[in-house]
Amino acid sequence: MRSLRHSCTVAALATGLSFLAAQAFAQPAGVLRVAVGADPATFDPAFNDLPVGNAVDLAVLEGLFRLDPQNNVQKSLATDSSFSPDGKVFSVKIRAGKTFSNGDPLNAEAVAASFNRMLDEKTGSIYRGLYASLGTVKAVGEDTVEFHMAEPNGHVLMLLASTAASIVNVKALKEMGAEYGRKPVGSGPYMVERYVGGEGFRLVPNPKYAGDYPATLKAIEFTVVPEDGSRMALMETGAADIVERVPPESIAAINALKSAKVVTPPSMFSINMEMVLRGPLADPRVRQALNLAVDREGIAKGVLGGLGTPSVGMVGPGTQDELRKTFPPIPFDPAGAKKLLAEAGYKPGQLALSFTCPTGRYIKDVQVCQALAGSFEDVGIKATPLVVDRGTWTKVVGMEPAQRTDNMGMVGRATAGMDYTLYRLFYTGVGANRTGYSNPRVDALLKEGRATTDPAKQKAIYGEVQEIVWKDQPFLFLWYQTQAIGVANRVQGFAVQPNETLVFDKVTLN
Repeated sequence: MRSLRHSCTVAALATGLSFLAAQAFAQPAGVLRVAVGADPATFDPAFNDLPVGNAVDLAVLEGLFRLDPQNNVQKSLATDSSFSPDGKVFSVKIRAGKTFSNGDPLNAEAVAASFNRMLDEKTGSIYRGLYASLGTVKAVGEDTVEFHMAEPNGHVLMLLASTAASIVNVKALKEMGAEYGRKPVGSGPYMVERYVGGEGFRLVPNPKYAGDYPATLKAIEFTVVPEDGSRMALMETGAADIVERVPPESIAAINALKSAKVVTPPSMFSINMEMVLRGPLADPRVRQALNLAVDREGIAKGVLGGLGTPSVGMVGPGTQDELRKTFPPIPFDPAGAKKLLAEAGYKPGQLALSFTCPTGRYIKDVQVCQALAGSFEDVGIKATPLVVDRGTWTKVVGMEPAQRTDNMGMVGRATAGMDYTLYRLFYTGVGANRTGYSNPRVDALLKEGRATTDPAKQKAIYGEVQEIVWKDQPFLFLWYQTQAIGVANRVQGFAVQPNETLVFDKVTLN
């Protein structure tokens, strides 16, 4: 044991020295200009639901754990973790001496307060149901946090590695109110210096940061540009270094530039129409008819320009592929759709459906919604696409099913863990379950999946969940979106997670 302690001490000293050297010699330099299509309503991780918000949270806040660009769990604030023998208490030891950007201590008490705030029903976090298994969080001394689990959860590390579990300064949040969502006080390498809704925001280095990813840039300047053509013009004129969601018609033009190129990193983004399971969509025949009415291959090639592949499963590739199940592609069968609608009692023109679509959130989202409306009309459905701004769309698709007046909403999902994805979308009553889907067998299986860490058991359990949900078709399954990002040649060290979170840890400018 003595030699082990000695080795750990030497390793810690070496790590500390290398960190001090990095801090001393790698001074932040240059302003990175990023053009994004969506305007985040908040950077509060308890409510943020956008990849660009995840990117800011990753830069401004820290979690106990984090995901690397390959979706591997890494320690962040945590230095060690373990379960009690009975599996009811999960203990995490955290780094000593950490502070928030305002100087407040980031100790075990602060970590416990952050989690208990998210888990408090009064907070109204959209992730509360997903994280409810964490139970009650307690501080033990200055550097240890205990999660007194409400139920077993073998996926706790994946939960804690999500940006939704980032540590917020609850003391500052209470003082700042809504302003905290715009300028969160965190412990990450950057801080939000400026936020102007609908226009953009600016990150600058956090002078109090102490960790493995010190700021490498003097500033990161985000500009919100929902319209594709305007966003691409910033890249073509050299006014942006990174542009999100390059549309298919702009790829060749950007690749022809001497100063930039389009990169297509791996993506797990799954785009679907999430149905509200009441009224006509409570009938599985109608849901099946909608799925048969859509020419996914045609839309992927003709509208998306190849930046999408038809869905063949509940989750996108890269979502714990060892647990992921795929199915034969849903055929394009308008005749079959008409037959099912007739069986459900609808003559041509009798069924009217509306669906909510965002502007500038996904690749060609407006054009896709128009194409879907045409497909539905072709099988005798009166279809009304409700194309709205991102803020309105967020409110609509975030409503409880009983509050919705539309029938479906276009939503993209990308999460690293199978439990994280399936539990939040299909467990009865969970906050992110906005379809109203409820299946007792699925609920029981999701509980079983959380209770085991055995890979073989997990594969069988989550395989059955995916089979049931694929058959029930609570979604109009569409495609997996391909990431296409314009990056200036002067940008080095840029990375993107498969969930479309931009990672600025190692970015430098030539």
